[in-house]
Amino acid sequence: MFVDLAGEHIADIMTMNRGLASIPSASSILDTSNYTFQAISYGKDADGFKHHAHKIISPSGDGIIKVISYGSNSFSGYSTLHTASALFDSYLLLPQSPSPLDTRLESSPTLPNYSSGVTDVGQCLNPIIDPTLSAYANLIGCFPAASGSKYQIFNSQGNLIISGSLQPSVYNFNGIMDSSGFLTFNSFNLSFNQIFFDTAESLDPNLFALGVIRSTGPTFPSGISLKWALAAPDCASLNLFGGVYQLGLWCLDIKEMLKNGYYPPYSFTALNNIRKYKLFAKKTFNRDLITYTANNAFKNLFESAPDWLNPGVASMVINWNIRFV
Repeated sequence: MFVDLAGEHIADIMTMNRGLASIPSASSILDTSNYTFQAISYGKDADGFKHHAHKIISPSGDGIIKVISYGSNSFSGYSTLHTASALFDSYLLLPQSPSPLDTRLESSPTLPNYSSGVTDVGQCLNPIIDPTLSAYANLIGCFPAASGSKYQIFNSQGNLIISGSLQPSVYNFNGIMDSSGFLTFNSFNLSFNQIFFDTAESLDPNLFALGVIRSTGPTFPSGISLKWALAAPDCASLNLFGGVYQLGLWCLDIKEMLKNGYYPPYSFTALNNIRKYKLFAKKTFNRDLITYTANNAFKNLFESAPDWLNPGVASMVINWNIRFV
């Protein structure tokens, strides 16, 4: 669904002062790359940020991702499609209904149980790369470290079921996601992206090491296609923290950055990202996008600790087609 900010973004493009082209110090503001899609983010229901691996299981200061599994055939914190009835605090799993007025994925507060110093941006965070928050990343979520992260899964009686280490996060290993959970796009031009797009049907996350791929696709100029990977370690960690119920598509908020004194080029830096984003579109699902049934593919995310460097190992490739009518 396109949100109202998409129309605002288009209005910004149409009303930007073309006279800036004659001013060397300001002409870069008109560069078309500033107005393309720039980030993807993951979200879930607001209450989910206080359950699952977000729920504090003592001791909590050891950096280990801990979660209680209430399902007999699954390690997920979600025991059914609609309600987590087995949780101590039952709650509706579904995120809020989408609205064209949305400016973020979840409008309700999404601060985790540990919230000191955490900025509420309404989506899954990546604080493991933030020096001020990394010690509590096992509570805040939602992605492993660039060197991997330890996890423990308990049953409802508090007995340890499985423990191990997730492989390195593809997003953090490659530095393509900031601490607020914005996954950047690669900076290749469309023709080069088309080569990647056409050959990236395998599940090799290394093809996506520079970020989301954008392509003109078969419907261009009335449409564009986006493609990116969710590799096994990131997928497993998101599952421990409650899954994925929303996807967000973001553009740069040029006017906000100019107001704050930031001028292009707006290069992406995961550790100190100065970019400000504006929500363009969002997808909301009525079930967890990364739900796995009780089969070996799901258990392999944890039990066999798959190596993400091996092509096709328990990874997902997500394709989002945008149509303009």
